[in-house]
This record gives sequence, C-alpha cells and structure tokens, in this order.
Amino acid sequence: ARVIYACLKELARHQEIWEAHQQKKKLPSTKQRSSAKEGEKGEDKLKYVREPASIVEDAILMGTPNHVSLKSWEACRRVVAGRIINCYSRKDLILSLMFQLKRFQGILKPVCGTSPVAVNGVENYDVTDLVSAHTDYCLVSGEIMKKVMFGQPQRASVSKTEVSAMVTTINVANKDIGGFAALSDEKAGARE
Repeated sequence: ARVIYACLKELARHQEIWEAHQQKKKLPSTKQRSSAKEGEKGEDKLKYVREPASIVEDAILMGTPNHVSLKSWEACRRVVAGRIINCYSRKDLILSLMFQLKRFQGILKPVCGTSPVAVNGVENYDVTDLVSAHTDYCLVSGEIMKKVMFGQPQRASVSKTEVSAMVTTINVANKDIGGFAALSDEKAGARE
C-alpha cells in the first residue's frame, strides 16, 4: 500500500507538470523567440503519451503505513479516475506500534491503515472484522475485495419503495399507452 500511495503522489506531481505545460501551450506568445538557445532553455522536454491522470482507474489501499496527509490524499484522488479506497483496521497493532514512536516525537497525525481518511471521493472501509493483525491483509484480500464490491457496477442507492414505484410505473405505461395518450389529450383540452 505504501508503494502504491507513493506512486499515486508521484503521478499527481506529473499531472501538475502536465497541466502547467498544457497551459503554456494555450497561452498566446507575446514575443517571437529570437534564438533556438532561448527556446531550449525555457521549453520543457517532457513528452507524455497521455495525460497522467488517465492512467489509473481504481486504487485500493489496504493497511497503508503512512500518516494521514489530507493534501496528499486529495492529490491522489485527482489522479485516480475511478474509485480510491482506504481499507483500515482499528486492531492493526503493528501499524499502531510502528507509528507510536513518531507520536512521541510530536507527530500526532493518525495512521491511514488504522483510521478513515476524511477526503471527498475517498471511500473508507473498516475491515476490523476481517483483519486482526497487519499480516492478515494478504490472507483476506479476496474477502476485502468482495466487501468493497471491486469490479462490480456501482449503483446509486435506491430504496425498495422507489424501485417498486418505478416498476409499477413501467408496468402501467406498458399496459395502456393509448389510455395515457387520451388522458394527456383531455388535460391539454382542459387547460385551453
């Protein structure tokens, strides 16, 4: 998880460079470049095949051994096109002990692998019921993937009554389309 997190942060840095480069290309030049040397100095020699933010579709981080940095998580959120998921366990003693020393040094930020991340667009899943120690992540990763519904289509939450109302409306509309046309004609005539 730490390597993926670091890669996402690096990708976010490249995204900022790419965006700045795109802005430079859009701005009208106020003066013509007089020499090739001047062009070589000021021009970035970056060549991206595609926008860095279009590379990663989904990212699932399980038991991330890092302090919560909202700025870094927001940057990661910008470069992940789909879902970014933080899976944490409140029982992960290895992470808790590993970061205890840093807390004594004055760093009081929580650890991503033991707490939720409060950033819009980051999904937090408490997997404490599945993970009792940090080494359990590799054993229950399949169950965690099911819990976060990875690879399944995401649907907006709709209550059973709303679904029932939609089905009823569809059934009524399919049974008597001519009746609806007659009703709409009567309503239109009544308004006139």
